Amino acid sequence: MTTYPLSTTETPLATGGIHQTTSTESDDGHGHHRQADLQILIDETGDGPTMLTVCGDLDIVSAPILAACLHQATHHPGPGVVVNLLDVPFLGCPALAVLTAAADELGRNHRALTIAADEPHRRLLHRTRIDTTIGCYPTVTDAFRAARTPTTHAPTPPPSPPFS
Repeated sequence: MTTYPLSTTETPLATGGIHQTTSTESDDGHGHHRQADLQILIDETGDGPTMLTVCGDLDIVSAPILAACLHQATHHPGPGVVVNLLDVPFLGCPALAVLTAAADELGRNHRALTIAADEPHRRLLHRTRIDTTIGCYPTVTDAFRAARTPTTHAPTPPPSPPFS
């Protein structure tokens, strides 16, 4: 495993295998310091889908890092890309735009982008209708299975109804 510390202007340098990208932002521009840690593990091993495991908030600061990692993943041969968002507490609009752009790029090559996400994130993806182009699943196993067979990619099952 290799770790690449990135700023929002750098891209991951990886040639295959498993890579980890780490970014820490410490100043919010108003003199307040905060830690916004993001880790993205890229697994390009084997002939299956490339797997991105994301840990941390996906907001306006971290979305360009996600974009760089997805760009790398879309150029890896294989049937598709799986993004594991199960350890993402916050999923902002810039990250949604990045995911949509990656799905469009993969779709042009008859490949799939699938997402494993918790119920609140799947509900967000459903309400924004992103789940009509990106398969959203409750487990990594389901997302991985769907990405392996993009030609038979079924529509995402609707999320569970909200609590009464």
